[in-house]
Amino acid sequence: MFPLMERLIQNKKAMLAVIGVLAALIVLLSFLVLAGEEVKVLGQITDVDAGRTLKLSLTDGATGEEVFVEDRDTIEHFFELLEAIEFTRERGQEIMSGWEFSVDIYRSESRFTRMLVAGNRVQFQEFETGHGGSYRMQRGDYYSIDEEAAGELAAFLEEAMAAELAREEEEEEEEGRETTMVREIYPAIAVVINNHPSSRPSSGLQKADVVYEFLVEGGSTRYLAVYKTRHEENFNIGPIRSLRPYFALQSLEYGGIIAHSGYSARTEQIIRGMGLTQQIGDYSNNFWRDASRRAPHNLYTNIYNLSRAAGDRPSVVEKEVRLLPEENRGPYEEGKTIEIDYILTNRVSYTYDEEKQVYYRYINGEPHTERETGEHYHARRVIIRKTVHKSIPGPEGLVEISLEGSGEGLLYEEGRKYRITWTKEGPRSETVYRYPNDEIVSPIKGTTWIQVTR
Repeated sequence: MFPLMERLIQNKKAMLAVIGVLAALIVLLSFLVLAGEEVKVLGQITDVDAGRTLKLSLTDGATGEEVFVEDRDTIEHFFELLEAIEFTRERGQEIMSGWEFSVDIYRSESRFTRMLVAGNRVQFQEFETGHGGSYRMQRGDYYSIDEEAAGELAAFLEEAMAAELAREEEEEEEEGRETTMVREIYPAIAVVINNHPSSRPSSGLQKADVVYEFLVEGGSTRYLAVYKTRHEENFNIGPIRSLRPYFALQSLEYGGIIAHSGYSARTEQIIRGMGLTQQIGDYSNNFWRDASRRAPHNLYTNIYNLSRAAGDRPSVVEKEVRLLPEENRGPYEEGKTIEIDYILTNRVSYTYDEEKQVYYRYINGEPHTERETGEHYHARRVIIRKTVHKSIPGPEGLVEISLEGSGEGLLYEEGRKYRITWTKEGPRSETVYRYPNDEIVSPIKGTTWIQVTR
């Protein structure tokens, strides 16, 4: 009997040993299986990617502030960060508490993946629309990421939220601004006007919406008067002078109709490919000579003649203009007097009249006036636009003025002086002026004089 019992005991020990070995193998196998799934990348966790993402919803866990992001660059940058992260699987079944950011990644309006972020802990949750239209969570998995990746992710989410909040605030501010409807003709009619001492006093400048003063040869200047308003009453304009390339280029901004008296062979060659809409010249009774003045300072037209010559090209258009409140224009200095010296014999100045809220214009200290009425020319706004000027080799002393690109300047209105910037992207694009705080300068009623200087 004792030998039998001994064999049984030995067999039991052997069986226990075998069971122990099998258990160890099972634990090891389980560990190996789990270890193979422990580290995952985004594609192994969820099927979301930049291409399938409709939008992101970002929520700040501390403030509860929520923003929606639909900008494709921001979405793609977000996924670039996620795809470079290694996610380590952690235990946990409940919704993570104490989260700092929540990111809802929408595949559609009925399905999204929520990512909760708290330091280097991340939880992914899948949501779908259930019965009744409410969202139901399908599952939620916990992961950890390394500290460096966690820092980059948190920084991105903070910046993305701040940028979207700033954009929303700007849109709300823009919607809250006072607006006005402006009726203009387009293309407008631009006219090259003489400024030689023998041409003064000049005609029709006060009726223009915008007047540019440009340098020409010998340090003299000429005007480009732009008429954007359809006038019912007739008035004279002049004296008319010849075209320069930069006058033609500037007119393109207003549609490319320009009235002038001839041009040089050089100008003709340069403007040939500009695509001007129409040149109104001294033919077909468009202009006339005034016998009381000497040529070439006696060539005139009027707004009726120019409108007739332009035919049905200009049409009245309405556009909404947002008016920028004074407090949103940025820092300024007192700006009640302005002085611009083109040459010693052409010194332009303005003096602000607080009662009428206009800048009265002077040339060499004398009032610049209208020939027909004696009215003292004045401006609601004066812009000094600093540009690159280059001398053209040759006896004529011609200049070339760069109107495209960007630069600086000064803007005077309501007795204030602002340091501004300007940009012009192409020949037909609008010149955009910006206040010191980068707000765009909105149009203003009345005449604007733009002094183009070196």
